[in-house]
Amino acid sequence: MLVSLTRVGPARQSLTKGVAVTGPDTATLLRSVRLPGPPPSLPAAELRTDERADGRADGLFGVALPGVWLGTPGAREVAYGYLGAVLSALADTARALGGALHAPGVRLAPAGPLPALGGDLHGLAVLDDAEQEVLCNLLRRHSPTLIALTGRARIGGPADPVGSRRLADSREHLAARYLASADPRHLHHVRAELRRRHGIADLLRMDVAPLPAASGAPAEALVRCVDAQVSLADLRAQALLFAALALKARRTVRAGERERNIPQSVIEANRARAVVHGLRARFAPESTDSGRAQRTRPARDVARRLLTDLVPEFGLLDATAEELLPLLAPVELPSFGLPGLRTWDLLLRTAREGRGSGPLAQHAEQLLRDPRPGGELAARLAQDSPGVLELLLSDWRRTLAEGVAPAPRAREQSGRPRSPSQPGGRRPQGQRRQGQGQGRRSQNPNPRRRDGS
Repeated sequence: MLVSLTRVGPARQSLTKGVAVTGPDTATLLRSVRLPGPPPSLPAAELRTDERADGRADGLFGVALPGVWLGTPGAREVAYGYLGAVLSALADTARALGGALHAPGVRLAPAGPLPALGGDLHGLAVLDDAEQEVLCNLLRRHSPTLIALTGRARIGGPADPVGSRRLADSREHLAARYLASADPRHLHHVRAELRRRHGIADLLRMDVAPLPAASGAPAEALVRCVDAQVSLADLRAQALLFAALALKARRTVRAGERERNIPQSVIEANRARAVVHGLRARFAPESTDSGRAQRTRPARDVARRLLTDLVPEFGLLDATAEELLPLLAPVELPSFGLPGLRTWDLLLRTAREGRGSGPLAQHAEQLLRDPRPGGELAARLAQDSPGVLELLLSDWRRTLAEGVAPAPRAREQSGRPRSPSQPGGRRPQGQRRQGQGQGRRSQNPNPRRRDGS
């Protein structure tokens, strides 16, 4: 007999979109802009010039939307529509001042100086210390995968194959530490360890940091390892990913469980590989058991496993396949014989065409303020590979509706069909493996029988 039913709901989130301006200085732009008013359900957007991720840098600032609830597609439409309107107002003002608004790390003039790099901040509200502990440790465990999914290089200038140029050059980021407790007394010990080992006593320099409650705002788990994305559509997909992880942590706490401690050496090794190689990296296993064979796994496979493990949480958030496309495309497209594609690859193509700063600035601004689910990435795939896009989306629509992870496509990343002996391939009925049965007899037409005749 069912006595009660508890549904674990999503937490509020705080988003800070990192942006940059070329031309007018930041102070002039912020003094001149007139921002649109927020919808009744949202707080007003805040313009923040202190980018903790990279210190103060000319041209960088953040557009913050604090403490918003994004638990339904309708709520997300309102929030990202408003954020897009704020960015449009900033872009119009920058253009009127003779400049351009774009994502950090985009060099509009080929001969200009290297642009400053910034990040997008995600804050996930928690109910208590126990939830903050579990969520911070869950995010720490997956931080190398998150870096591989969201890292990018500069756009414009020489080719840069690094996974995350910002984290590769930054002295303001440390790998997250395991939190045995989010109690302030334990955090004091974590702070002391950072001071002793790195000469840093600020927990907010970690990739994932516990943020205490202040001024009526709830405590949060702050994610600092995400590079500034070139499109609002990418920010939307990543915020959904973090909301799903927060839901998973909340359900873990409700079940009376905790997140296990992955060795710090594994976290740091995989983080370094993600920073250098992105989704091309190979990750070491989370276990350090010397008695077992230690095989690395492609970061792309690890990222796909993370997304499929979160299918129940995506279902609770009513996430759509279109919203998740910026995360799905770089992970799933290789199984269809296509290269993994991300939104910043589209802007990189425009920069490589070398038609001057005008088209690149226009494209960068257009991407930045596009709040549509999937954004231009969906439109470009629909134009270039409509059949593949429909297959990918239909697989994930069915997955999200049924709550069952899709089976990997029977192709390798090169696009060639798998052989029957490979996992996922099928062997025709009655066919034997090479080297067994008929294969061995064909090499020796007169084999000796076991009885010696």
